[in-house]
Amino acid sequence: MTVGSSRYIQKLRKLGQAWQERGTRGFIRFLYDRLKLRFRKHITYPQWVAQHRFTKADRMAAEQQIEQWKLRPVFSIILPVYNVDERWLQQAIESVRKQIYPDWELCIADDASTRPTIKPLLLQYSKLDPRIKVVFRETNGNIVAASNSALELATGDYIALLDHDDELAIDALYENAKLINQYPAADFIYSDEDKIDINGKRSDPFFKPDWSPDYFHSCMYTCHLGVYRTSLIREIGGFRPGYDGSQDYDLVLRVVEKTKNIYHIPKILYHWRIISSSVTSSEEAKPWAYEAAQRALTDMVARSPYPGWVEAGPRPGFYRIRREILGHPLISIVIPSAGTVAETVDGPRCLLEHCVQSIRDRSSYRNFEIVVVDGYDIPEQTLSAIAGPDLRVIRCADPFNFAQRINLGADAAQGEILLLLNDDMEVLTPDWLESMLEFAQQTEVGAVGAKLFFSNGNIQHVGVMVLGGNPGHAFRNVNGDHPGYFLSNLVNRNYLAITAACLMMRRDLFLQLGGMDEAFPLNYNDVDLCLKAHQAGYRNVVTPYAQLIHYESASREPGLRPKEWQKLNQKWQAYFKTLGDNDPYYNPNLSRNEVLFEL
Repeated sequence: MTVGSSRYIQKLRKLGQAWQERGTRGFIRFLYDRLKLRFRKHITYPQWVAQHRFTKADRMAAEQQIEQWKLRPVFSIILPVYNVDERWLQQAIESVRKQIYPDWELCIADDASTRPTIKPLLLQYSKLDPRIKVVFRETNGNIVAASNSALELATGDYIALLDHDDELAIDALYENAKLINQYPAADFIYSDEDKIDINGKRSDPFFKPDWSPDYFHSCMYTCHLGVYRTSLIREIGGFRPGYDGSQDYDLVLRVVEKTKNIYHIPKILYHWRIISSSVTSSEEAKPWAYEAAQRALTDMVARSPYPGWVEAGPRPGFYRIRREILGHPLISIVIPSAGTVAETVDGPRCLLEHCVQSIRDRSSYRNFEIVVVDGYDIPEQTLSAIAGPDLRVIRCADPFNFAQRINLGADAAQGEILLLLNDDMEVLTPDWLESMLEFAQQTEVGAVGAKLFFSNGNIQHVGVMVLGGNPGHAFRNVNGDHPGYFLSNLVNRNYLAITAACLMMRRDLFLQLGGMDEAFPLNYNDVDLCLKAHQAGYRNVVTPYAQLIHYESASREPGLRPKEWQKLNQKWQAYFKTLGDNDPYYNPNLSRNEVLFEL
C-alpha cells in the first residue's frame, strides 16, 4: 500500500467516524466547516471596514424604515466640552448633524474653556441648527459637572454620551432607534467601537459580547456608544462628583442595578479619537480615571449583597472583584475515575492519586470532601493510597457514563457546593477553590469554571463557545500566557458553557436543573448542563485565577459517541434560535471557524 493510498483510507475513516458521531445533518455541517477552514482568508480591519461601509442604498432603505416606525424616540446627545482642538470639536458636532436618523438634540456644556475659538464656534452651531443647545459654565467643574450641565438641557427619551473629540458613525442613532422599535422597554443600549486617528484612519475594533456582568466588573467594556433612558438617568441622580474620568463606569454600575433591559448592538457605531490627551493613546494618559473606576467598583461592591473588595487587575483599567466567602460551606469534589496510569509533569503516575494529592497538598481552602465514583476498576493499591477521612468511594457497575457517575456522586455528596472534577487534573493555584466559590455562592450564578492548561503549558480551557451548534474551547492550544481578546484570558468573564473537567455549582441548583443528562455519556453533558442554567436565567463564569493542569483524555479515549452532537442540537435547536443562532458572549462579526476572536 502506498503512502498516498494510506492517507486516503485514513481520511475516509475520519469522514465515516464524523458521520457516525454527528448524524447526517451534523456531517453536512462538519464538511461545510472543514471546507471553510481550508479556504478561509484572514482579513485586515481596513478590509473589513471597506466591506461594511454604509452605502447610499443602505441609507435609502433606512430612511424608508424610519418613515414606517411606530416609535420615533428622541435622543439627547450629551457633549461636555473643555479646551478641545477646534477641528476635533467640529468633527464631533458634524458627526451628529450627519446622522440619518433626524430626531435628536445635541446638548453641549462648555466647562469654562479658555480657548478663544470654542465659544464662537458653539454659538455659530447653535444658530445653524435649532437642535443644538449650548450652555456656558461660568467656572470649570470638570467632566462630571459639565456632563450634568448638559444633562439639564436634555428633553429626549434617551441620552447618548459623546466625547468632544470623538465621532459617531452615520447610522449610530438609526441603529439605536431601530432596536428601540423592536424592544420598546430597552433602558440601556451599547454598541461596538473602534479608534480613529488624526487622519481619519480607523483601527483597533472592539467587538463586544452581549451583556456580561462579570466581564463588566473586570473592565468598562460597554463604554461607547452608550445610550440610556433619560428618566432612569435622572432617577439615579445623573453623574456623581468624585468619579471624573470614570463617570460613565460609575453611571452604568448604578444603571444596571435598576434594570435588566440591557441590549447590545453588534455594530461599530462609535469612533474614539487617538490623540495625546485621550485614554486611547496610552495607559498613562489619565491615571486618575483608573483610580476613579476602582472607587466606583468599590461602591458597587458595598451596595451588593455579597461583601468584598476590589483589587487591581493585570493592566491599568482592569480589575478583580473579590467576594468574602459566606459562611464556611462544605465543597463536595466529585471525581469519576478508573485509576488510570499516565504521563504527568512528574513522570508516570496514577492520575487519580496525583489529582487527589494535589488537592490535599495545595488547596488553601480545607472544608472539602472528595467523592470518587468508581466502576469497580480502580486498583486496590490506588484506593489504599488515596484513602483518608476526607474521601469516600461510590461504586457503579454500569458501563462508563460520565453524566451518570457525576449524578451518582452528586446524590452522595454532603456539601452544599459541588465541584465536578476529572481525575486527570492537577491543582496549580492554592486558592483555586476560594476563587471559584466567590462566584458559585452567588444566587445569580450557574456554573463556574477555571483556567486549565495542557501539560505543555498551552491553554486547554478558558471558556466554551457554542457557534452554529458546535461547542468549541476559546483559545484552545494557544500559548498559556496569551492575554486573550481585550484581556479576556486574564480576567473574570462570562461564557455560555464551561467544561465539566472542573466545574463548580451549588448542589441545590444542580439538582434543580435535573443534574447531568445521561443521554450524553461522554461528551456535551457539561454543555447541556450549562445551557440549562443559562436558559433558566443564571449566568456562567470562568475565573482565570483558579488554575489547573488538565491531562486531557489521558484517562479515557477521546472522541464523540454516536449521535452525541446530533442529540445536543436536536435538544437545543429551539433555544439556539432564541439566541439568534449565535453565542451571546461571542460577537457575530468575529470568525465562526475558530474561537480565536479574529475577523
